Order: sequence, then C-alpha cells, then structure tokens
Amino acid sequence: MPDPPPPLTRRTLLAGAAGVAGVALLAACGSSGEGGETSDDGGDGGDTGTDQRSVNLGAVFPLDGLLVTGSPQRLPFIVIDAEGAPLDDGPESLEFVVTDLDGNPVGEPVTVGRRNQGIPTAYYPLIFDFPEPGTYQATTTVDGQELVPRAFSVAEPSAVAVPQPGQPMVAVETPTTADPRGVDPLCTRDPECDLHRETLTEVLAQGGPTALLIATPAYCQTAICGPVLDVMLSQEAAFPDVRMVHAEVYKDPEAVDNIADATLAPVVDEYHLSYEPALFLANSDGTIAVRLDTIFDESEVSEALAQLT
Repeated sequence: MPDPPPPLTRRTLLAGAAGVAGVALLAACGSSGEGGETSDDGGDGGDTGTDQRSVNLGAVFPLDGLLVTGSPQRLPFIVIDAEGAPLDDGPESLEFVVTDLDGNPVGEPVTVGRRNQGIPTAYYPLIFDFPEPGTYQATTTVDGQELVPRAFSVAEPSAVAVPQPGQPMVAVETPTTADPRGVDPLCTRDPECDLHRETLTEVLAQGGPTALLIATPAYCQTAICGPVLDVMLSQEAAFPDVRMVHAEVYKDPEAVDNIADATLAPVVDEYHLSYEPALFLANSDGTIAVRLDTIFDESEVSEALAQLT
C-alpha cells in the first residue's frame, strides 16, 4: 500500500497551487511539508471506480487547528488513486471507523454516503462527535482493502479560532459593487456573481438567515474547491429568504506574479482561515448553524440551508 503524500503549507493550500491531488490531501495547516505534483488522471474503472487500482484515503480538511469537542464535527474524505488523484466514481458509501492512535475504536462505525451532485469529485462527509481532545485517526475499507488511516487532532473549542456552529457570525465590511474596499477583482468568477450587493455587516444587521461563502474561483481551480460558488448560486432560487454573500480570498491577486505573495482579504483574517473555501450559514439571530469546509455539493448545501430559521 503506498505511503500517503506529504502535507501542504498554509500558503500552498490557500493558493490552490498544488493541483487536484495536493488540495485533496490537505494536512496540518502551517506545517513545513510541501505537496508535490501529482497526476489528475483518475483512470478508468467500473462502478466503484476502484477496479485494478490501488486506492487510498484523502482527508479534505485541515488535520490540525479546526476540529473541536462538544459538537458534531464534519470530516470530508475522498478516495484517491495510487498517484494521489481523487476519484470521481468512488463507492456509493463507505463505512468509517474512528480510533485512537493505538487502534482502539472510538464510538461505533459510521456509514457515509457518496456526495457529488453538481461537482466533479465524489466525497464522503463523516459527521462525528469526539468525546475529548486528542489525536484520532479514521479509516475505511474499499473492495476488501483497508486504507491507510488518516490521523488528525481534536481540541477544546476555546483553542480553535475558526468560528464554530453555535457562535455568532463575525460582522465584516466585505467588498461590494459600490465599494470594493481595495479588493480587485471584486469577484473572480466569470461572469461575476451577484452576491456583492451588500456587506456582511449590513446583511447581519437586517436579520434573516445568512450565508457567507469565502472562496476564490479563479485562484483555486481544482476539482475540490473550484465549483463551490456555482454550487451556492444554484440554491438562490430555492432559498430566496437567505441573504447570500460571497467574499474573495485575495485582495490583490493580479498585482503579483505568484498568488502565494498576494495580500489576503480582511475577511480571511477575521475568520481565522488557513484554508478555503469555507461556507458559514447563520440563523436569523446571526448564530452560525452550519459550517461547510473545503468541499460541498448541491445536495449538502441544500440540506444545510433548509436548517436555517
């Protein structure tokens, strides 16, 4: 069984420069490892997409500094081929086993269905409630092959800066069509989306359900994060009462030769993000109800929006 590739740095991750497989194998944010180049050729296969291929488990979330105790946590995983490229035709479901580092099971196995509505990459969002802080690992079996476990850390909520469900949204004067606030371009989608009419601060002050998507379509063009803005836009008509705001990750991406040198937009720092994209969904009182990180499809976003009051 092949060893998992090395982790990414924070800047490489935010720049989306490591390619499809690099972003898929997101590891500890801020670590010193670098993601190498990998093929994005998923190969041919049958119904499960794993025939005659060695596969592995990819963690599509920061392995450190994000997960907390005290509430159900979302851990999106993907199945990758021997070269590290995510499969778009994985099994219909996977049964995940969470253990401590000694291999002792924590809780019961969890079966997770495949998600890929409106996006090219199939993923499996494991929802798990961790009993105490520490280092855990998760694994699954594909075609009788137990995959290499993925280890990750879980902390007390007070030790993680990224806003959690149950906490208030952070009011930010996000760029608008009337006042870009120095962010250029205002929206890197082509054509520009219509979610820049009001600042997040204005939307929260008016009350009502709110959705904030922090993402940069033009500078994170991988199978993992590229389509998420279109995913949210696909839900506008179905949820007209939800005030949706899109904010770019970079303030000046066209002013630099290397996107890793671009200045981050204020919203990224205000939400303490070391990754993107991130979707924050808040109830009418401004309390975060759901947070979806890194990869999400139309069905998962629709279900999350339906929870807002």
